[in-house]
Amino acid sequence: MPINIKSEYKEPENYNPTGEEKDVCEYLKERIPILKETKKNILNNFDFEQLMKDADKEYIPHNLRETKSSSVMLIQDEIKGLRGSRVVPIGDTQEDWRSDVSEPILLSKIQTAISILIDQNPEATFKALNDKFKKNTQFAYGLWKRSWSVAKSKHQMKLIVSDLAKYGWAIGRTYPRYIARKGKVLIEINDDAPEKNKYEEVNIVQYNDIFRERLDPHKTWIDDMANLVDPWSMSDWYYEKDYSWDGFLAEFGDYKNIKYVKKGGKEKEEEDNDATEMRDDIITVGFYESIDKDLYAIRIPSQDLTLYYSPLPNDKKKLSCWWTVWNIRDPKTPYGIGIYEIMRNDKVLYDRVKNMTVDQLVMAIYPMLFYSGAGGLTNQGDMTISPAVIKQKAPGTTIEQTKIDYDQRGWESLNLIREQLDETSGITKNLSGDSEAKTLGQSLQDKEGSLKKLSVPLKNIAQMLEEEAFISLSWMKQIYSIPEIKKFASEEQIQEYVDESGRLAQNVIPSKVNQETGEPEEMQADFFPQMEMGLEDRDGVLVESKENRFFNLGTDIGLDQLDWEGMIEVKHDSMLSPTPELERQRKMELFNLLQPVVAQIAMTLGQGQVDIALALAKPAYQILEIQNEKPQLWLPDELIKALEDPEAYKAQKEQEIMAQQQQQMQMEAMAGEKAKSANSIFLPKEKTGGGQVGGQPQPSPTVVPPGQVSNPVADTMKTMGKMGV
Repeated sequence: MPINIKSEYKEPENYNPTGEEKDVCEYLKERIPILKETKKNILNNFDFEQLMKDADKEYIPHNLRETKSSSVMLIQDEIKGLRGSRVVPIGDTQEDWRSDVSEPILLSKIQTAISILIDQNPEATFKALNDKFKKNTQFAYGLWKRSWSVAKSKHQMKLIVSDLAKYGWAIGRTYPRYIARKGKVLIEINDDAPEKNKYEEVNIVQYNDIFRERLDPHKTWIDDMANLVDPWSMSDWYYEKDYSWDGFLAEFGDYKNIKYVKKGGKEKEEEDNDATEMRDDIITVGFYESIDKDLYAIRIPSQDLTLYYSPLPNDKKKLSCWWTVWNIRDPKTPYGIGIYEIMRNDKVLYDRVKNMTVDQLVMAIYPMLFYSGAGGLTNQGDMTISPAVIKQKAPGTTIEQTKIDYDQRGWESLNLIREQLDETSGITKNLSGDSEAKTLGQSLQDKEGSLKKLSVPLKNIAQMLEEEAFISLSWMKQIYSIPEIKKFASEEQIQEYVDESGRLAQNVIPSKVNQETGEPEEMQADFFPQMEMGLEDRDGVLVESKENRFFNLGTDIGLDQLDWEGMIEVKHDSMLSPTPELERQRKMELFNLLQPVVAQIAMTLGQGQVDIALALAKPAYQILEIQNEKPQLWLPDELIKALEDPEAYKAQKEQEIMAQQQQQMQMEAMAGEKAKSANSIFLPKEKTGGGQVGGQPQPSPTVVPPGQVSNPVADTMKTMGKMGV
């Protein structure tokens, strides 16, 4: 079976746009350079792009002195306190023995921030805008939660937090992503001649859903009018990505203007990976979106070529990007302040004091010596100290040692500076797991106190995810409501595909009919997505469920339920990394607090006292909300039903009570008839007396004997309490 190794490439045609396409090219050629200048001059000529480059260099572990060639080296500037800030010839200095360590504090701080802030998918509260969307609220929430798992967005969020902490600004985008590859699969094996094996060409879909992607802050530019004061101040943005030629053809090969594109054309940047410089098949592609112009464009920057343009593809005309800051620099600019910028001055001081202290220690161990007399001299007039060497002292020579008063205060100063770095960055020892607390309560208080220093960045991330959630839902409504159309040779093939994929075929119709026989030669069917979510149907309304099940859009769930509008509040602490032992202790305390209330609620519900149960549920709900726990996992299912629709639940309970009373009356009547019959048969006539036995009135039998009415939920809770669960 032949394999296509060579990349497809034809000499491009000359590109001469006309009409509207020419206008788009001219507009982009004028607008994009303006966007690219936005980060170079913010707030009194501050260069944010240079700051990002400096942060990248500081993040990578390195030495302060870097030898550029065999003849020059970098040494310390004593005025600025910076090692490696002045170039001198090697022959002019003897300072190569001095310490030039740069402590990787920025790397440590950022990794700690990532491990703490992003460890779980976020949780959120969805509230419908009006009654029209109320029944779709849980479905919208389920779609949003599902997309985080399907797209593995937690990994992208870790990259976002890394950018935020390092630079003070990060940006990402949400869009429908479709990845498919054509390939050949083996369908028939020839053991005698493997080269004669038969293959069938198939289209393998690797991903087809909503995707969240972290974008490179170096190659992304947003509207120069964007600010933190007005959430609608951003009207356009632009970003660039690099593709290999094969990857470029796989993604953009169907565009008509592909015939004009030249192979190569990579935009060179200082922060690029040097390993790709030897390749000549890397091409840079730019993407532009504008609300005001209702424009989406894909371009090749090296050629000023517009590969494709259209109105904004999002039906609600939303930009696909979302961004935020670590700490606010100024409300007038969207670019914030990160950990590097906050602590860089203290970091310079830390490195200087540490290297000076190490130099002092080295000099104390290897002191400077002065000698007089002849003998043992090198060409420069110096002798070197070497261990395990015995040399004869020449007659008439003397050696004097310089006394070094080694001072331990250097290490004490380092600890003070390190504490200052912890304080300014907000990443303290407690967050890193270094705690001196002796009790659980003390540990919790120390951790909460440390997290307060990160509350601003954490809430900024939550606000960004709220904006992103609306973008995700708008894309979901748009793409999930459009079916995927597949063609088959027969109905049997349709059935085979349905059995294999589990998806339902809808609107099955002949797509090609034989003109002579009138029989269908080809069939086509619509396939809507099938998705797994933790929902259940209650009287036509989807509510949250403890178990997941599969739903088919268009059948199990109507397409109209994709439409939702409302308010979204992301719980900023839901993403934090939990401490297993602290979490276990917290839930134990929460159970002990709620157990008596839950038992009382279960008892009142069992007795039909719905109003009392709802009143008791209010403080329980408040406690669970404070602890960020789901009430469905702690409160009785009957109470959850009552809370969803109290009036309907009361009416249902009244009907059940009336039915029970009628059933009890019927059973009492039947029991009375049986008693009369038994008296007339087994007792002497003189002892029967109108419902009396032995002349004494008898109580009417009941369904359950008095004093033996049980409440299973309450009994269970009491048992759990005794067991110490």
